[in-house]
Amino acid sequence: MTYSKYGSKQTIAKLLIAFADALNSMDDREFDLLIQGKAKLRLEEKPRPKRLPTEDMDYKSVLADVAQKLNDAESREAARTLLASIDIPRKKDFLLHLARTFRVPVATKDSIEMIERQLIENVVAAKLTSQAIQKVAF
Repeated sequence: MTYSKYGSKQTIAKLLIAFADALNSMDDREFDLLIQGKAKLRLEEKPRPKRLPTEDMDYKSVLADVAQKLNDAESREAARTLLASIDIPRKKDFLLHLARTFRVPVATKDSIEMIERQLIENVVAAKLTSQAIQKVAF
């Protein structure tokens, strides 16, 4: 069997995972009906939300504003509070863009918490460490 005829390996794997999740979410009665051929299982793709935040929000200016505030954060806790306060659609995409702004190595498969942690450590913690080293008198 060639995958090009049926889609990529990832597409098939996602389909099988969705199928397994659907089976696991069934109660015994529903599962019995499916096995007996008296019920059907239908998997539907959910519509994807827009990639960018709503039109009334200027995405680039919000990104620049948050980047500046993160860069100016005086502590890890202040940075954590700032990142937790971000309330826009597709927050993970926003954080990925923010990480790219600072050239912080993150992957799209990383969780929101992981991306936030990486941003804090690579932006704020690095700045605090640098300031501490500069204050030490040799």
